[in-house]
Amino acid sequence: MDERVTAANGAIADFRNARRRADLAGVMALLSGQSDRLLRYDEVRKRLKGVEASTSTLQDIPLGAIVGSVGRYHDFNRSFLPLTDSDRSRWVGVKLAMLGMEGVPPIDVYRIGEAYFVKDGNHRVSVARQLGASHINAWVTPVVSRVAFTPDMDMDDLIRASEFADFLDATHLDELRPDADLTVTVPGQYPKLLEHIRVHRYYMGIDEDRPVPWLEAVEHFYDTVYLPVVEEIREHGLLHDFAGRTETDLYLYLSEHRGELMERFGWDLEGPQLAEGLARTRPGTVDERTGELTGERGLVQGLLLVLTGAEGDADALRSALRFAALEGARVYGLAAEAAAGVEGEFLAACAAARVFGQLAVARGDLVHEVRARARYVDLVVLAATSALEPTLRPLLRRTPRPVLLAGTSATPPLRPGGRPLLAFDGGEKSEEALFALAYLALSYDLEPVVLHVGGGRQSEEVLARATEYLGRLGVAATSLGRRGPVAETILGVAREHASRIVLMGSHTHARWLEELMGGVLEQVIERAQADGFSVLVT
Repeated sequence: MDERVTAANGAIADFRNARRRADLAGVMALLSGQSDRLLRYDEVRKRLKGVEASTSTLQDIPLGAIVGSVGRYHDFNRSFLPLTDSDRSRWVGVKLAMLGMEGVPPIDVYRIGEAYFVKDGNHRVSVARQLGASHINAWVTPVVSRVAFTPDMDMDDLIRASEFADFLDATHLDELRPDADLTVTVPGQYPKLLEHIRVHRYYMGIDEDRPVPWLEAVEHFYDTVYLPVVEEIREHGLLHDFAGRTETDLYLYLSEHRGELMERFGWDLEGPQLAEGLARTRPGTVDERTGELTGERGLVQGLLLVLTGAEGDADALRSALRFAALEGARVYGLAAEAAAGVEGEFLAACAAARVFGQLAVARGDLVHEVRARARYVDLVVLAATSALEPTLRPLLRRTPRPVLLAGTSATPPLRPGGRPLLAFDGGEKSEEALFALAYLALSYDLEPVVLHVGGGRQSEEVLARATEYLGRLGVAATSLGRRGPVAETILGVAREHASRIVLMGSHTHARWLEELMGGVLEQVIERAQADGFSVLVT
């Protein structure tokens, strides 16, 4: 038999095999719900706002990166297997030419990002892939787009890329902030982000009483609204808890979550506080290499003030506003139903102290309401007298944030020359109190006192660990080891050093034993009331 006839028959058999594979791939795509069709060049270029270059260069390009076609996207699937029998003669002729002496000319393609679209040479691509080639010679015309495009992107990816191109055209953030990564994983997110900027521009104009140029608003939004939230997301490692999502995804999620929480809690929380609330653990560690405090911009950025309707509420409000003013924090009030009528007084006090404040009323169990809200703030404040009420005692050990129990003294617990006292037993909770003490000492130039009740070698070892920690941070502290009843000893040392605030962990012994017997913490709080001490419980 003539060699040309044999080659032609072999090519025909290969075409039939390619057709069968194309049909099978179509069935599998139908079952999986994933498209196996080529992308339309015109649609992709239009969506990505691509601009064709005027020159082409001859290159070897990877066949696997060819994902679409200019005019033959209905005739081949994503693997360039033929979809119609009418292509047989052309396909067979191309294969014979590619195997023969005459060969075939380079194909013509457009390149968008890392993906290619066939302008001329679809059959050559199909045959080359059937022959197992990895590359093919092509005249490549670049198409410039502001948005990256890769061969593995599907239609959802294309929609997202299209929305991103529209977003960048509107904001020019890729030029204004070249390092910004605004990748999202779900279509429909960029229009939301654009609306955030429009709203920000509107309120920015009201705040500054002037027309705000659009690009100025874009920059201001990115720097003062978006980026602080992203920094909190990074600081708390939230992406580890949201696999497959991006920082921009989480920013938008937190924005939506903010609306839900406003409806649920009656508060308008800031983005960084929402990120804090999603974090599994509190920030605030010591860098082992440098010995510096890391992970905190301030001990108190958001503060939850619990008002129960008792006489001590005034002390709690006064302490909360002092802390908030010092830290530049917001005060989120939560009033029990018995204190529901204090909103006017609360807002007036906030205004006088120049502190932002909001008040909501608890409609259910107060302890449950406090615990639900506490994860979105950095500190919980209530009167020391209220904390000892039987229904509120669980707050001392079951609140996920430190609790400041405000004393009755008119003297601020943090005052120049004041000496905060840490009752340190070396346990996990007192380690958290040690961190808080270090922050207060560094921030307000205080010389603290660290006390261990027990005496002997044990006190020496525990105190050495605490003073070494503080020393690495440049905090000079007086360390004391004393013997005697724990609560009485703590209060005696506080009086001795004129301390107005005592810091301690929420439990010293096993939690069940403290709750059964009435722990040292309750004894300190109860006996501190007479002297007006404030107690910070971690």
